[in-house]
Amino acid sequence: MTRKILILDDEDQYIVSLRDFLHEFNYNVCIAMSSDQALDVIKKDKPDLVLFDYKLSDMDGEYFFKKAKEISPDTLYVLVTAWNDSVTLDRFKKMGVNGIMLKPIGLEKLLKDIKAMLGD
Repeated sequence: MTRKILILDDEDQYIVSLRDFLHEFNYNVCIAMSSDQALDVIKKDKPDLVLFDYKLSDMDGEYFFKKAKEISPDTLYVLVTAWNDSVTLDRFKKMGVNGIMLKPIGLEKLLKDIKAMLGD
């Protein structure tokens, strides 16, 4: 079974490189550069995993996560951020994110963490 992953970030080169890397391991990866676009994908496709940034151009990651979780509560959500602020990270943990990854992310670690979360 091919797992569906959605990557939401407003840095286009970053998400394209992540998408291309994960495609090599047979993940079905969709990218979104806006929260609204990502929410539409979540409604339509119900991805297995969503990697999302905290600082987005159209919506903050906290608001996005709350909306996305309402739409697809069974999806796994991972905050990917350069903000290494313990107050913010603790708030996301309490809200129920399934994981937090700090940028910059090593691709091998990313793959290992995704496989572990999805049980692959």
